Amino acid sequence: FLSRVELDPDPTSLAAHPLSDHELAARLSYFLWASTPDEALSRAADDGTLKDPAVLEAQVTRMLADPKAKTLTSIFAGQWLWSNQVEDAAPSSSTYPNVTAATKTAMRLETELFFEHFLNQDVSALGLLGSDFTFLNDTLADHYGVPRPGSATMQKVTLDKPERGSVLGQAGVLTVTSFPMRTSPVKRGAWVMANLLCQEPPAPPPGVEALPLPVMPDATLRQRIERHRADPSCSGCHSLMDPIGFSMESFDGVGRWRTMDTGGFAIDAAGTLPDGRAFSGPAELSALLKTDARFTHCMTEKLFTYGLGRAPLRTESCQVEAITHDFADKGYRLSALVKSITTSRSFTHRRGETP
Repeated sequence: FLSRVELDPDPTSLAAHPLSDHELAARLSYFLWASTPDEALSRAADDGTLKDPAVLEAQVTRMLADPKAKTLTSIFAGQWLWSNQVEDAAPSSSTYPNVTAATKTAMRLETELFFEHFLNQDVSALGLLGSDFTFLNDTLADHYGVPRPGSATMQKVTLDKPERGSVLGQAGVLTVTSFPMRTSPVKRGAWVMANLLCQEPPAPPPGVEALPLPVMPDATLRQRIERHRADPSCSGCHSLMDPIGFSMESFDGVGRWRTMDTGGFAIDAAGTLPDGRAFSGPAELSALLKTDARFTHCMTEKLFTYGLGRAPLRTESCQVEAITHDFADKGYRLSALVKSITTSRSFTHRRGETP
């Protein structure tokens, strides 16, 4: 185990105190690089200048430009968007025989490179839910049934189908939110709520039976889920998750586009958000979420949690809100979000805990 020690003069005091320069340097390096401070960062800590806001921001700018900042993609985005789970996914070989290890690697890389584009190019992160491009190689292009880019390595390609220009249309996300032999509108809806809106659905109440899966279904998966949702103990949460998940039913369990489900029924991808906004299909849902203030607030909360290694406290809600507003004012650039977090009082200070 590797322990990073931060000391409190009074470990039981809830009064916040500034980190030492070396503690701050360690927080920065593990946030941005997932590793120890380099010589330049250690020198700033030695000099006692790192706490100076201008020095701190300059160090963050330098560190984000370093190749080691790729860990924000491989680790943070991997945890947030679940791309780190794709290669361990196990879709049924009998249902999806063409999904190979190379396919799953390409799925993971698509999501990572998509996120990395918004980080490195310093453009609005709202594009995560609506852009005209993605990253493909020949393997993933064949999986999607689109023209090959002519390369075994991942290439940025322009899209003519809007449903692919969003994390909601990427095969990695769609695969890890499916069951081995079929899609799961419930899992997909719950993923959107928890990861993009920070509204974690509660666990199902005890004694609730799982969705029955007859060998020869007499209804669409949507109809069977809607019958299941008729149970009053289930309807509260499922009325929030299911419509979101239904919008992604146009993708099968490994992210390929379809118009008919496995039972031969036409896909119904229409839904309504709790506030009454209607949509049909993943592109329309992405467009709605892209303009939803909860999405950018959730992005702030997720990166804040990653940077500090803990979720925001209730007493920090106003601070998280202020960081989110600054994120918006700076054009939703991820570099600006990182700088707002690293210069926040929560990042530069710590406190003890009551016994």
